[in-house]
Amino acid sequence: MAVMVLILLVLATGCVSRPQVVYQEMSAFHDGKAPRSIAVLPFANQTDMPELGRMVREGLYGHLSHRPFQDVELSQVDRVLEDEKDLSAGALTPERLRRLGARLGCDAVVSGTVTEFERLYMGIYSHMSVGATIMIYSTQDGRRLWSDHYVALLQDGSLPLTPLGIPLSSARTGWNLRDSQIVRAVDELTRFLADRIPGPDGSSPPAASWCYELQVGAYLDHQLALEQRDTLSAQGFPAAVHTEMRQQTVWHKVTIGPYNDENKALAVRRQLEDQLGVRPFLRRLPL
Repeated sequence: MAVMVLILLVLATGCVSRPQVVYQEMSAFHDGKAPRSIAVLPFANQTDMPELGRMVREGLYGHLSHRPFQDVELSQVDRVLEDEKDLSAGALTPERLRRLGARLGCDAVVSGTVTEFERLYMGIYSHMSVGATIMIYSTQDGRRLWSDHYVALLQDGSLPLTPLGIPLSSARTGWNLRDSQIVRAVDELTRFLADRIPGPDGSSPPAASWCYELQVGAYLDHQLALEQRDTLSAQGFPAAVHTEMRQQTVWHKVTIGPYNDENKALAVRRQLEDQLGVRPFLRRLPL
């Protein structure tokens, strides 16, 4: 039993330290003008889960409906695209974009690709990630107005300190991989992407209303979180432990920051990548 526990601990540690891309910078509108009406095209899907393209497209459309855009119904978009043979971003020429704009009555289209889907289960640790890239093109002149990329990461588990902790931890982490969690990850992904697009009325939150922190770990065991905090503090990082309840589970999250400047937070994240070999999760929080 002791050997099995040791093997599981080694495997779990390897999973936790695995680099994860969970946030990337966006490219802003070149002329500062956001579109007023948007049509969401079908998403390309680079994963081995066939339904993800449809799920992410519908999720993004749903969250955009709460933003101040005039949206084109997905069914109308699909009818117009019935005679289109290639929906890839490379085929969105200025001529085709102008034609789509005229037929759909919109001044921009969203083209997207689901870039990542991963489910990993190691008994006492699991994670699920869903990632996508979106690009917004003007239907007036074919310019790319905006691009963004995000990977939503759901994770569960920690390192149990006794053999008795393994069955309970395994049950909890296995739950993280259920189909309902895929829906949750897609919802987090599409809400994040939709919220970042500047609205035509300037409704995107100003940078000064946000602060940024880096999450470098999340533990069920408080002592493990304190140990990581102390290690990071000794290296000069402003680390802290925040305890919160999520889905009736107490988590102890190790964070660095907060920073008022996003560029500063990104610079610290790159420093952590170089020193630790991991990519922390950048969280945007209201002031």
